[in-house]
Amino acid sequence: MKTQALITGASGLLGRALVKEFLKHDINVIAQYHSNKPSITGNCQWLPADFSTLEGISEFLQSNRGTLSHSTYLINNYGPITYKDISQLQADDFLYDYHHNVITAFEITRFLIACSPSLKVVCSMGFEHTAEIKPYRKILTYASAKNTLVLMHCSFANQYTHIRFPLIDVPTLKGAAVPSKSGQPVAPAEVARKIYTSMI
Repeated sequence: MKTQALITGASGLLGRALVKEFLKHDINVIAQYHSNKPSITGNCQWLPADFSTLEGISEFLQSNRGTLSHSTYLINNYGPITYKDISQLQADDFLYDYHHNVITAFEITRFLIACSPSLKVVCSMGFEHTAEIKPYRKILTYASAKNTLVLMHCSFANQYTHIRFPLIDVPTLKGAAVPSKSGQPVAPAEVARKIYTSMI
């Protein structure tokens, strides 16, 4: 059986680049999207899912258990960003970003560890300032959630030593809606190549 990768958030800028990169290396791709299914074809199966609730996550996992159980690689790429000034933040913004960036990754990772005997690598996306202690004016809730992934990956790696858990610090991408505050935006294809190399 061919090697298989599950990529969440596969319809976004980086997600599409990741799908193309893994397909280029002759790896079957299971690609999750929410509402806008890309037209990428080949050895790629597009699966719709709404991860905005725990029920939606569970429905996706349970209804696709047979397909997902063959995954060797998991790329937790799903995770929208809240871009809001601190003076405008509310508690719900923290709940939103933690659910979408941490809880979803946790639930999918936990599920695949349990049901996929071939799982070798679980990769999640950080951001360009992952694990830095610094103030944030516009992305406090997003940065908090992404930094929580560091603890999650360290904890999983300590428990499941036969699986690798890289956390990739993703720079601002060319074409991203949120502007970069430092450095030049990077092409999604370049970041996808880096992620692929770190996993194989």
